Amino acid sequence: STQKITVEEKKGGKSRLSMVILGHVDAGKSTLMGQVLVQMGKVEQRVVNRYQRQAAELGKASFALAWVMDEDESERERGVTMDVATKTISTPNHDITILDAPGHKDFIPAMIGGAASADVGLLVVASTTGEFESGFDPSRGKGQTREHILLSRGLGVSQIIVVVNKLDASEPPWSKSRFESIQQQILPFCISCGFAPKRIRFVP
Repeated sequence: STQKITVEEKKGGKSRLSMVILGHVDAGKSTLMGQVLVQMGKVEQRVVNRYQRQAAELGKASFALAWVMDEDESERERGVTMDVATKTISTPNHDITILDAPGHKDFIPAMIGGAASADVGLLVVASTTGEFESGFDPSRGKGQTREHILLSRGLGVSQIIVVVNKLDASEPPWSKSRFESIQQQILPFCISCGFAPKRIRFVP
């Protein structure tokens, strides 16, 4: 993929990257990407307002931004991403295709399809007590965080950004120690899966 990016940079002055969004179910992947699209002006406020009304009517008010990515009616009703949603954003240096992959274990084949075509992985982990552990700690169940890291590397993703999400709901809110604890657990696992340390970034 590095060679591909180099060629495309010469042609158009920008690199083209595909970024797959990974993580355990309910980590906030679709909501985060919906917020990114709103902040970048890719979604009009009137559309967001409509989604907020419709989500509230279904008793899923907190899912409104996720609907920017989850456009399928069955996904909205269930509150989970079931297939890979695709959106495009542009920055001064990159044209980025966002591949929002499912986090639920029932839809692993769709996640694999998204990761197989990606250059970069963006792993979203929930920092809230119990949520991170259920997604990463093998003693707490079969979470998807570890599986997504392992599969993405095996499928050729060479760079990974780890977003520690929901820190506003951690105990205490915006806990630096919680962020650092999660980083200390995920970093060695990413390295053991084959990611180079310089290709791993953590973002609160």
